[in-house]
Amino acid sequence: MTGEQRERIDRAASINGQSAAQWALGHLMEAANRDIREAHVIRLSDEAYDDFISALDEPMPKAMTDLLAKEPEWR
Repeated sequence: MTGEQRERIDRAASINGQSAAQWALGHLMEAANRDIREAHVIRLSDEAYDDFISALDEPMPKAMTDLLAKEPEWR
């Protein structure tokens, strides 16, 4: 970390009444939570979304209903 970077972090932390470590940890946690959230979001174009909704509205194929009706192997 450069001296300039450290000074900026110290300044931001001071403005918030925090130590540099507290400030950094808070921002690291925000970034971690954002990255985790974003990893679970699927973005679709309008056309792909419409196709997805249409597929949900269609009845399940027979092979799928047969599979869901089977007793699980782990029981």
